[in-house]
Amino acid sequence: MFNQIRRFNFHDARLCRVVSLPSLLLQFNQFSSPPTNALESNSKDSNSKPFSAFYLENKFNFPPKRALLYSKFLKFDSAEKPLSVIAFLKNHHFTDSEISRIIKKWPLVLRRTPESNVLPKIEFFRNLGLSSSQLVKILTMQPNVLDRSLESQIIPCVDFLRSFLGSDEDVLFSILRHPSILRENLQKTILPNVGILRDAGVPESHIVALLRTDPRRVALAPDTFRLVVQRILNLGFSPDMKAFITGLKVMRQLSALSWKEKVRHYTRWGWSEDQVLVVIRKNPRIMSVSKNKITKILDFIINTMACDVSVFMARPAILGLSFERRIVPRCAFYQALLSKGFVKSSSLGLLLVCSHSLFLEKYVKRFGEKDPEVLELYEEIFSKCKA
Repeated sequence: MFNQIRRFNFHDARLCRVVSLPSLLLQFNQFSSPPTNALESNSKDSNSKPFSAFYLENKFNFPPKRALLYSKFLKFDSAEKPLSVIAFLKNHHFTDSEISRIIKKWPLVLRRTPESNVLPKIEFFRNLGLSSSQLVKILTMQPNVLDRSLESQIIPCVDFLRSFLGSDEDVLFSILRHPSILRENLQKTILPNVGILRDAGVPESHIVALLRTDPRRVALAPDTFRLVVQRILNLGFSPDMKAFITGLKVMRQLSALSWKEKVRHYTRWGWSEDQVLVVIRKNPRIMSVSKNKITKILDFIINTMACDVSVFMARPAILGLSFERRIVPRCAFYQALLSKGFVKSSSLGLLLVCSHSLFLEKYVKRFGEKDPEVLELYEEIFSKCKA
């Protein structure tokens, strides 16, 4: 009964296979070889390279030019100083690979005196409520936070966030989401930008939610931020709706030219600019989708599945779904249900965007009880692709 459906390319393993990316990290012991005396010997044999350059090259695989550049700021002529920093980090639950990532991102950590420069900041974050694993995550992502003054930068930043968010728990959530916020001058960016949002009519609860989940979107020069807010208002977004904040985040990522190009890309599929604008107001995230993905999904749904573009007008979230893991297998299952008369052609949009648990309950179990072949086909399709 399903032969025709099974001949359809939904079951092509090339579409459904989840490809594992090969590991790109070299496996090596970074902190045991080459020995220090070998490094010192190499340094002495060359009149052009200081010891610190050899150290970065041999211990952390720095390219020679980058190692030489940082050696101008790392004026140690033995391994004693960097080894003390590495030992300190190990004692505070950093693994070898995490230490390597920190040094590659911010080599200047090797010139710090851990007990006087790094330890007070670690203790501050721990007193704030960060666990060891959370602290490791923050400093691995943004190690140059350690280069900021505790008294004049980090503490004022935390106090500023606390004044808006209310609790240390929410402050930590915000920092963990975007550790780079600890490096910003929030008085010159976020404070005036919050005023811009208030003047535009954005509810305080929405502003607080934005600062909690994505503070970097507000850490922008006020003149630039004001233009972004005005562009969103000009598109007809209502400032008291959550979609306004979503639109703000998306537009923050795109230039005016990129925005226009993306709109034109959608119009090539049969929408008018007014229709595109309607969909953007409903779900601004469609403007974050790459052109290649837009083309792949629209071509598949409109041409292969023979659906009208109106399915996207009703369910624009479709464009944010995984093509291989969600759209292709669920469309195959939809075809089977449609052939048995279990669903109508208008149900495709909901079938695609509903959660996995609702999909199982509403489509798999419900119709599987009526026809065991539905369960067989589900197993055949989703054994290759996870919904």
